[in-house]
Amino acid sequence: MTSQGLRASPEGIRAAKTALTDKTWSQHKLATALGITRQPVSKFFAGESVSRSCFVQICQQLGLSWQKVAGLPEDVAFEATPKAQIKGADLDTLVREVRQKRQDKIQDQCNTLQMLDIAQTIQLMDIYTNIYVLEEITSLQWREISDLLKDFKSESDFNQLAGYKGQRRLPGLEAVLQHSKLMVLGKPGSGKTTFLQYLAIECNKGEFQPNRIASFIRVKEFAEDAKTDSEFNLLNYITQEFLTCGVEQESTKTLLTEGKLLILLDGLDEVPAKKADKVTIEIRRFTQTFYKNHFVISCRIAAQKYRFQGVTEVEMADFDQEQVEVFAKKWFVGVALKSREDNEAIGNLFINQLHLSENQHIRELAVTPLLLHWICLVFQAKDEFPLNPAKLYEQAVNILLNRWDEVKGIKRDRVAQNLTLKSKKKLLVQLAAITFEQEHYFFEQEKILQIIADYLEPLQNINSEASQFSPDNEAVMKAIEVQNGLLVERARGIYSFSHLTLQEYLTARKIVETYSAYDWNNLVSHITEKRWHQVFLLTVSMLLDANEILQIIKQKIDLLVAGDERLQYFLTWLHQKSSSVSTRSKTAGVRAFYLVCVERSSCNRHDAFVYTSGYDLECALVGNIAFDTDLVLDEFLFSTVACINELDFAFEHTLNDTLDHAHALIIAFDKAVDIVVDLKLKKVLQKLKKQLPKIDSKPEKFRGWWQAQGKAWGAELRDVLIKYRNIGYNWQFNQQQKELLQQYYDANKLLVDCLNSAADITPIVRQEIEETLLLAIADIEKVRNSYTNS
Repeated sequence: MTSQGLRASPEGIRAAKTALTDKTWSQHKLATALGITRQPVSKFFAGESVSRSCFVQICQQLGLSWQKVAGLPEDVAFEATPKAQIKGADLDTLVREVRQKRQDKIQDQCNTLQMLDIAQTIQLMDIYTNIYVLEEITSLQWREISDLLKDFKSESDFNQLAGYKGQRRLPGLEAVLQHSKLMVLGKPGSGKTTFLQYLAIECNKGEFQPNRIASFIRVKEFAEDAKTDSEFNLLNYITQEFLTCGVEQESTKTLLTEGKLLILLDGLDEVPAKKADKVTIEIRRFTQTFYKNHFVISCRIAAQKYRFQGVTEVEMADFDQEQVEVFAKKWFVGVALKSREDNEAIGNLFINQLHLSENQHIRELAVTPLLLHWICLVFQAKDEFPLNPAKLYEQAVNILLNRWDEVKGIKRDRVAQNLTLKSKKKLLVQLAAITFEQEHYFFEQEKILQIIADYLEPLQNINSEASQFSPDNEAVMKAIEVQNGLLVERARGIYSFSHLTLQEYLTARKIVETYSAYDWNNLVSHITEKRWHQVFLLTVSMLLDANEILQIIKQKIDLLVAGDERLQYFLTWLHQKSSSVSTRSKTAGVRAFYLVCVERSSCNRHDAFVYTSGYDLECALVGNIAFDTDLVLDEFLFSTVACINELDFAFEHTLNDTLDHAHALIIAFDKAVDIVVDLKLKKVLQKLKKQLPKIDSKPEKFRGWWQAQGKAWGAELRDVLIKYRNIGYNWQFNQQQKELLQQYYDANKLLVDCLNSAADITPIVRQEIEETLLLAIADIEKVRNSYTNS
C-alpha cells in the first residue's frame, strides 16, 4: 500500500532552505506545523527518500511546487489512490490499526468540555446526559397560532404551549444509526457539540459503530484554516488530520472510499458569512463523493438554510424532568470541588428546591442544557437559588445574547453586529413588552419586522450606528434569531420567545427602564390577571425605589371590593375576629389565617369561594404562623364545620365517601373538645359530642342518624360557635362575590410577594401596607388616621 518515496533535487533543497529562511522557521518548527516528527523533515533536507505524501505536505507548507523540488515535470500528478484495493479482513485490520493511531487525538479533541465560567476542563463522560431528538422540525411545520394555543391551559408548561406536545422523542444514538447522513439542529446551548463529541468518543472506544473511525471537525476551524479557494477541501483536511496521527494518505483515501469513517461536522452555523457558501459547496461535494461514510452535521436551528441532498434533519429536544435530574446530579459530582458525598447531597438539594412551586420559572429555563449548567453554577455558590431571580434571568439573557458566542470564539456576520449589544437588548425588550401586553405568546414574522422597523427608524435619524445598518429588517430579525436563541420559530413564519420566563423578564425590564415616564396605572390595571404576576414581581425587584408602585398596588386591591357592602362587612368581621384572639403573630397574618379557615369551612368543597394552595398568604406574611391555643382550637372547629358541610353534600348527592367525612368530623371535633379552655364552651361541646352515635361499630346507624338529625345537630353547633367563638357563620356569597373575593385574595398574595421581593422599600411604607392588609375601607381609614395623629 505504500507508494514509492521521493527525493529533493539539489536545486529543490536550496529552494526549500530559502523558503524556510524566509519564514524564519527551523526544521523543528516546520515539523511541528505539519504535525509530524522531525525525522522525515531532516531526510527531506538531506536529499534522502521521503514518502510521497510527506514530501508533498512539506513542499505545500513551504509554498513550493513539489514537482519542481523533486526535479519532475510540472504535469506529473500526485497519485492519491492506492494502486490496489484492499477488501475484507485486510480492510477490517486497517480500520483497527487507524483507530488505534487516532485514539489519542480523538481523546484530546473530544474527551473534555470547557464549560461557561468554569476554570478547569470537565471530563465529557462525567457530565454527558443522553439526548433525544424530534423527527419533526418545529419551524418547518405549517401551523396556525390557534393550533399552537389549542391545548393551552396555563403558562406553567411553555413547552406544551410551544407545540412540542405529542411529538415523538427519539434517542439521539438511535437517530444516528437510522440515518447515514444526519443534520442535528438545535437552539444555542442545546447540547449539539457535546452530542457530537460523545459520538466521537464512543466510536473511538468501539462502543458505537465499531466498524468505523471517528473524524471530528469543527467547521469554523476548517473555514479559518482555508486561506485560498483550493484549501476548501475536506479530503485534504481529513488527510492532513490523519497524517498527524501517522496514517498515510493512501490509507485515508482507501478508508474514505470504502465508507469506513464517521465524519462529525460540528457548528456549521459558526462559519463566517463570507465563507459560508464555499463551505456549504465543499460539504455537499464531499458527502456526495464519499457517500458510503456516515455523516453527522450540527447547526443552530435558525441557520438551517444550509440544506443538503439526502441529509435527514432532526431537532434537539429540550430536556425533560428526568434528564434535568440526571444532568444536575452529574454536574454537582463532576464539576463542584467538594467531596463526592457533599456534592451528591447538594445535587439532591438542588433537585428538591428546583421542584418547589415558587421555582417554576427557574425550572422552565432548566430545559436548556446551557442554562441548566448556569443555574447549577449559581445554586452552588450558596446552596440555594437567588432571592432576586431577575439577576438570574439577566445573566440568562446575556449568555444567550452574546456570552456563549464569545466563549466559543464565534464572530457572526455583520448584519446584526452594527447594532451594539445594548441596542439588541433594547430591541428584544421592545418586542417582549409589546407582544406580552397584547397577550401574544406567538407572533407572526410580519409583527416582528414592524417592531424592528419602528425601533430602527428613529435611530437612523439621530444615531450613526443605525444609519450604517442595512434596511433589510428581515436580515436583522434572522441574524438576532440565529445568534441568541431568545427568539424561536415555532412554525412556518410564527415565532415566540424561547422561554416564557424571559419574555416576562424583558417586559419587566421595559417597565423599569421607562419607569420615570411610565404610567403605573397601566401596570396596576393588570393586577387581577395571573399571567402578569411574574412581571409585577420582577418589576418590583428591579426598581431602585418600589414605594410608589407598592402603594398604588395596595390602593387598587382595596378598591376591588370597596363597592360590595357584604364583602366589606365580611372584612370587618375578619378584623374583629383576628383582633380578639391571643397570639404572637402579626394581625395581618392572623386575618389571612381566618380567611382561609372560612373558605375551607364554606358550604362544601364544591362551593368554596376562595381556592388556595394552603395558608400561602399567611405564610408569605409571617412564615409559619405561631399556632397559639385560640388559633388551634378555631382551626379544629372550622374543620368540624367543613366536615358537616361535606356530609350534607354527600348525602344529598349519594356519594360513596360519606363515612370518610364522618370519621374526619369525629377526629376534628374530639380534638377541639380536648383543647378548649373555656369551661362553659367545653361543657356545651361535650354535650353535643355525646349526641353523635359511634361510627366504627355501627356505621349504618350513624348514617341513619345523620340523615334524620345531622342538619339540626350542625345548626346547633354553628349557633354555639357564633356565640362563644364568633365563627361558624354561613356567609352565602353569590357567584360574583365569590369571584371578586378570589381576585382579592390572589391580589393580596401578589402584593405580599412583591413586598418580599422589593429591592428597596422604606420600613414605614412596608408597615402601613402590612397593617392594612385584608381590612375593610373604614378600618383602613382608621389605621391611616392613627398614623396621622401620631
